Amino acid sequence: MTAAVAKMREVYAHIIETCCPGANSVSEISQALGIHRKLAWQIMKVAYATDPFVAAKHMPVAKSHQSWLTSLHKESHSKDLIQSTLDACDEFEAAVARHASNRTEFDMIVDSIGATGDVHVEERWRQSAFEGNSFTLGGHCKVLMALCILMPSDDKHSYFHAAQIRGIMGFRQTRAGIRWVVNQSVALDDSSQSESGMQRVAIDPEAARANNGVPVLPEFCTSPMPALTRKHGQGGMMQDEFLPSCVGMQGERSLVTGEILRNIAPVHATPEDRVAHFGTAVRTPAQLLHFDLFVRSGLFGDVQRELCVFSDLASPVSFEEQDALSVSGHVVKMGLGVSLAQTPDIPGYADLASTVFSRLRISPSDYELYRIRMAYPPMPTTVMVKHELVPAELLSGDPGQ
Repeated sequence: MTAAVAKMREVYAHIIETCCPGANSVSEISQALGIHRKLAWQIMKVAYATDPFVAAKHMPVAKSHQSWLTSLHKESHSKDLIQSTLDACDEFEAAVARHASNRTEFDMIVDSIGATGDVHVEERWRQSAFEGNSFTLGGHCKVLMALCILMPSDDKHSYFHAAQIRGIMGFRQTRAGIRWVVNQSVALDDSSQSESGMQRVAIDPEAARANNGVPVLPEFCTSPMPALTRKHGQGGMMQDEFLPSCVGMQGERSLVTGEILRNIAPVHATPEDRVAHFGTAVRTPAQLLHFDLFVRSGLFGDVQRELCVFSDLASPVSFEEQDALSVSGHVVKMGLGVSLAQTPDIPGYADLASTVFSRLRISPSDYELYRIRMAYPPMPTTVMVKHELVPAELLSGDPGQ
């Protein structure tokens, strides 16, 4: 494939330099060759793109080649030049046919293996998946929200608690009679074993009792409260579900839940657990994923956090490298506290964060905020913040104790 692309680049560059020497703009090439601006732009991209995958992506289709060559013939350019272009086109089309059944599949392959990390290209593909999944599965939402606060344990030395706030904002059914999983959570070690000592405590116990055990935060949910249920799954998985409601805008609802996972694990490395993953599952077609991680300063020592996205097709939760997806994006360090927590996607979000800190009776000024924002997040996946765990002897102490 790269050889065919290289030959096309060479031919295109030669034609530009022969037929319109010195041209360095789309307008100049379009006028000199007597072709449409879009075709001129494609020719220029192919000729001068530094990445062969970018060049392949912008290669004109066969019909456009014919239009261009007809133009060259009318201008009485060299027959050898035209023939070399035809030969290069045939070689490229043959390469496409070897790798893909059509041009759409070829573009998908090129975009998947290209090294450009073009976020906009990825988002276009994921938007198509969002629309298809919304139709097929029968629902979608505007924003999937996850807010996680990691704090030192108040009753178990060197352990930590996590406050998990989950939101599904602007959810709509597109088909009647469906139930919908809105939350899934589990705590696992490196060997995917459940952390058996962990306890779950609702941030608002009274509201949880009134809603089938789902730890809702009513003041941040739509009213009346959506019909809900909570189920216990295998391997320690906890699952909250919407029950069926009206289709479309008449049934639009938002849900925010909050619970504390107490004494999840040690803050330092152990023989069973050397890497920390803090994530949120994507099980709903969403226009946007908003994931905030607040960490007590120094809780895990000086670590580097990175974004990981794992496919959950093979198992409900995976940390395996072969399940890692190539998704552009990164973890953004926002600073201390909630002063920078505002977001245009969730009105009142900073107030939500402040309320949670208040109920936990901890000061947000002691917590560093890390953020991930991802348009049309792929599903089913788990989007995670990953970092190495530091050996116990290298930690300076237990923050907050």
